[in-house]
Amino acid sequence: MTTTSEPMSPRRILLTRTALAVIGAAACIVFASVSPYFVSVDNLVNLLNDLAVAGIVAIPAIFLIMSGHVDLTVGAAAAFTGIVVASSAPGSGLFVAVVLAIACGALIGLVNGLLVTIAEVNSVAVTFASMSLLRGLAYLVPSGLAVYLPGFRGLGNAQPFLGLSLPFLIFLSLVALAVGFSRTVVGRRSRAVGLRPPAVRLDGGQERRWVVGLFVASGLAASITGLIRTSQLGTGLPTAAIGIEITVLTAVLLGGGQLAGGRGSVVGTLFALLVISIIDNGLALTNVTSYVGQVFHAGLLILALVIDRPLRRRRRCPAATDPLR
Repeated sequence: MTTTSEPMSPRRILLTRTALAVIGAAACIVFASVSPYFVSVDNLVNLLNDLAVAGIVAIPAIFLIMSGHVDLTVGAAAAFTGIVVASSAPGSGLFVAVVLAIACGALIGLVNGLLVTIAEVNSVAVTFASMSLLRGLAYLVPSGLAVYLPGFRGLGNAQPFLGLSLPFLIFLSLVALAVGFSRTVVGRRSRAVGLRPPAVRLDGGQERRWVVGLFVASGLAASITGLIRTSQLGTGLPTAAIGIEITVLTAVLLGGGQLAGGRGSVVGTLFALLVISIIDNGLALTNVTSYVGQVFHAGLLILALVIDRPLRRRRRCPAATDPLR
């Protein structure tokens, strides 16, 4: 007998997404009645920007969780790469600084992936340690201060097409790629790795390389998010993207992913992320303290874990159902 994951039933998927739709619709009605700015064009642009920032790192997270792994470093990696680009740009030039920041993101993902696959350390433990290290470095390098970066506003604020911001267009491009790939080799191979028992999940060299590649993709996505945040704020902040890993993990699980691996949904994750972004945006507009937002995110994560828990049971082999519903 081995411990595997029972795929989420269509009925449970429908119930979860219906509940999210009701919550999102109710939140829109409440916030629109409380704040006249909620339905303004400017606020919609802000909401889509926030959705894009979290969504960019959520895309690789879907496939990582499908393969049975988690990356908790994305927020700290985003902050660290923001500090890297802001600190190095004055001396080396903006282009070199951006390339260096992206390379740092890829290196972070590579190290995490090698520790998980070669050293065979649990991904939660590895990335939690890396998160603490990177967040500490983000504070240590600038001595805890913001690093001003002039002349880098375009990436986070440009609206080159139909009034849509560049971050949101980047996000839409990644969504299109993810939807296409989820039905081909990326989704199938991630699922195949995730459905194997943990003890033999990384026995083959091909499986190890695949997982390492997913971690590198996650690190690259975190570096892009860090660059976008730095561009939007005009500074590199050690506190940037705090809690984004919780938001992403919650959205992936509520969207139909399973911590045990073998399942994930691009559409479901984005739907859950949209609902979370709507509520976050509304809370900010109504001047609710940020601590309420932290409680909300933690509560949603607990709910997502509770929903995930009954799907895991002891059985000889997993049911053959579509993992990307």
